[in-house]
Amino acid sequence: MDSCERLRVALMRTGLPDMVPIVDISYWPETIERWHKEGLPEGISPADYLGMDKIGIVHFDCSLRLPRKVLKETDRFQTFVDEFGATVKAFKDWRISFSPPSRIDYLVKNRSDWHKFREKFFPDESRITDSSWQEYNQAKSAGIFTVISPIEPAWFFLEHVVGFERGLSAMVEEPEFVIDVLKDCTEFVIGMLKISRRIGMNFDGLWFFSDMCYKNGPLFSPNYYRRFILPFHQEIAKFCHENGMALILHCDGDIRQLLPLFIEAGFDCIQPLEARCGNDVRQLKPIYGTKITFFGNISTDIMSSSKAKIEEEVVSKITVAKEGGGYIYHSDHSIPPTVSFENYIFVIELAKKYGKYEK
Repeated sequence: MDSCERLRVALMRTGLPDMVPIVDISYWPETIERWHKEGLPEGISPADYLGMDKIGIVHFDCSLRLPRKVLKETDRFQTFVDEFGATVKAFKDWRISFSPPSRIDYLVKNRSDWHKFREKFFPDESRITDSSWQEYNQAKSAGIFTVISPIEPAWFFLEHVVGFERGLSAMVEEPEFVIDVLKDCTEFVIGMLKISRRIGMNFDGLWFFSDMCYKNGPLFSPNYYRRFILPFHQEIAKFCHENGMALILHCDGDIRQLLPLFIEAGFDCIQPLEARCGNDVRQLKPIYGTKITFFGNISTDIMSSSKAKIEEEVVSKITVAKEGGGYIYHSDHSIPPTVSFENYIFVIELAKKYGKYEK
């Protein structure tokens, strides 16, 4: 079974693969710098060096296509207006602690503002750039499981259009505004998927990245997810499944309250299952294991500790999670520089050893 088939079987739960797929998609830049000093050759990825499975991720332009404008610049920071109209302050060297930018203000304040700018947010082939094609062709030519990663509607609204404070308040005070934006984003995503298929981009899956939860649970109640977001996720899931695509959701934080709703929405897979937020695949698998694929949950905190603790973490979780299929190894977050290359090699060796299925 090749890597692409192994991932498809695990994601769609159509049987047992030959072994648990082993994927990590994100390492802090400082981590790779450390590992180069500890034995990882220059010019080769950890996945290639350690014989891991890979997922090729393709992006296209999901912005409002507003002109980018620099407002202020220092030796360390740049403040600018981005393509969504948000005012952003960011490190000029993005590698510093893998730091996300800070969004200071937003152009869209209310429903009326959104109606002024929504005409700029439409599906168009020109949004599929040369970089998009390069990502796609590299993945397909290597036989890698290839996904498209457009912007997720709730994340588009909260992170890029209005901000979390205004956006969460709008769920209570301006529900029509919220539904307008989510509907427009859903139509945009499906429109771009149709264009992609028409011009010859055929994806194995769609992978949304949307942190709708944090350490203590979701940003909004399960009832609000059902009211505002669920119908649009179901619409996208329907399109994906009609076209043979797996639907994957990345959501940091404690996802347990929303997990039944993610399943109802039609997601095939949930990732990365942050262990430090209380998610534990050993508890979740017996409850939901036939309904969704679990992708992750191996603690990076424990990866930084002793070999004995690492072995307990990896072996106890993989042996439970792999039962009946529907599990993919992944760390519970990006790999930080506190993890030595020696420890990481040990993690992957354990995943390979205990992730095998009996023939």
